[in-house]
Amino acid sequence: MNSPVTPYVLAGRILSIIGMGFTSAAAILLAIIPSWWAAVAAIAFVPFFLLIVVVEKYSARHGLIGPEPPPTLDLE
Repeated sequence: MNSPVTPYVLAGRILSIIGMGFTSAAAILLAIIPSWWAAVAAIAFVPFFLLIVVVEKYSARHGLIGPEPPPTLDLE
């Protein structure tokens, strides 16, 4: 796999997106009933959101996302 993104970053992104999607869908569906489990599902959204924040900060800090670094000029 020739990619600048590490497998850990990729796995973190996939897990957080799936988790956020599932918990938000569960919260919406349970809020229609209405049920107090909707609040539990909404609170369960927070760890997956924090996971994506941490993964993206890690990616930005290690140069995996963001602008390309300027080319170095070697005039020798």
